[in-house]
Amino acid sequence: MDNAEKSKIMADTAKHLVSMIQNRLNNRIEALNTLQASPMDSVPDNVKEMREIEAGKVRAVMQEQKDLIEIIKMLFPDAK
Repeated sequence: MDNAEKSKIMADTAKHLVSMIQNRLNNRIEALNTLQASPMDSVPDNVKEMREIEAGKVRAVMQEQKDLIEIIKMLFPDAK
């Protein structure tokens, strides 16, 4: 196997990783949007606090996923 073939395999693998991470990121974006869209008027304060904590966790994971995608794209420019 020559270097060109190895590079193609690595780029293909990187593309699949980016796609998988992006799909998970999209799911989290959808979940966060659902949390934010829910009315909070009649919700007890402790539930509001718990929801904000969960939303913060989701945002942190989303940022990590965005960072991973950027790292993969920097390491494998052909993975876009």
